[in-house]
Amino acid sequence: MSTGTTGTGEVTAGDVAPVVQVAGKADLVTPERRSWRGVWLRALSLLSLVVVWFVASLFLSPNVLPGPVTVVATMIDNLGEPETYVDLGTTVYRVVAGMLIAVAAGLVIGLIMGLSKFGEEFLDSWVLVAFTVPSVVYGILAILWFGLNDVAAVVAIGVTATPAVAINMWQGVKAIDLSLIRMGRAFHFSRASILRKLVVPQVIPFLLAALRYALGLAWKIATVVELIGLSSGVGYQLGYWFGLFNMTQVLAWTLMFTIVLLLIEFVILKPTEYWLTRWRPSMQN
Repeated sequence: MSTGTTGTGEVTAGDVAPVVQVAGKADLVTPERRSWRGVWLRALSLLSLVVVWFVASLFLSPNVLPGPVTVVATMIDNLGEPETYVDLGTTVYRVVAGMLIAVAAGLVIGLIMGLSKFGEEFLDSWVLVAFTVPSVVYGILAILWFGLNDVAAVVAIGVTATPAVAINMWQGVKAIDLSLIRMGRAFHFSRASILRKLVVPQVIPFLLAALRYALGLAWKIATVVELIGLSSGVGYQLGYWFGLFNMTQVLAWTLMFTIVLLLIEFVILKPTEYWLTRWRPSMQN
């Protein structure tokens, strides 16, 4: 569309072409297609990893890197043993219990640091130091304090993951858009409405990110504590088979709790994240 002028030299509004075309329905990807595309891409990514693993195993000794077929067959054999589910369930229990402690403590600390200048200046050094201490140190201290039992593992997991939750919540509270709060007050929103509709939705993405990061830390410290001092759990099995130099069993147990972790991510965390953040517009087409 070409531009034109009137007799007075003014540009006619109807003749000005839009600078950016407005996207129509045909240009958008439906949520169903986007969801299935994500599933296929993730499946393709995992498949490519298995292919790389298989090719690498062809050039290395089975004692160094057994192939995926051998490892999966060993994992299936292990799943036929009742003791396998006891060890998996024990580790999952310790991780969940430790995560509950970390989320509760991290939320409180993060909110205090985000809402109070005094709290931020008083606690930030504590949180940063706690975050930098190696997780194995917490595991050793917990075993020395509480003995070789579940309490030691749960406490070590909780203390290790708490700083991660606190830091994310701290930054999440400080990143709240105050203009939205002012807008809510201008429209005479109640305090409960401001909290529920304006504050909580902005903080939830930071909380979900904290949960993911803390979950990874929890799995690591759980296996470390079980390996160095306990007599049950996935970490104990890894230490046992490592002592026998059985790489196939080490990888089989690693694969098992990796699958459990992926199930937690895609069966619990992903649907929860989608439901809690369904108000956000997608930045992808």
